[in-house]
Amino acid sequence: MSAAIDYLTLRGLSARKKGNRVVISPRALVTDEVQKYVRAHRLELLAELSANDGIARSLHWLVVRDGKPLCTMIGEPITRTEALEVVRWRWPDADLA
Repeated sequence: MSAAIDYLTLRGLSARKKGNRVVISPRALVTDEVQKYVRAHRLELLAELSANDGIARSLHWLVVRDGKPLCTMIGEPITRTEALEVVRWRWPDADLA
């Protein structure tokens, strides 16, 4: 398990991914504190839940060009292949570190 999922598990809750949403159950145990936590850690939770399918994903990717860091791409959890497709749309000669 991971940190964000552990937080929910310790409170007797479970999480599942539904599209780009995190669904927490049982609903009766969801407090205001839990709702705030889920909102603040949504991307982390999505990454942890997605990790269960055996495909590595990340929330951020370092973009390099000519061997030098260009920028860091940050967003929804995506695979390296997906990230590289997005990066190469803008910089065809770029890569990911």
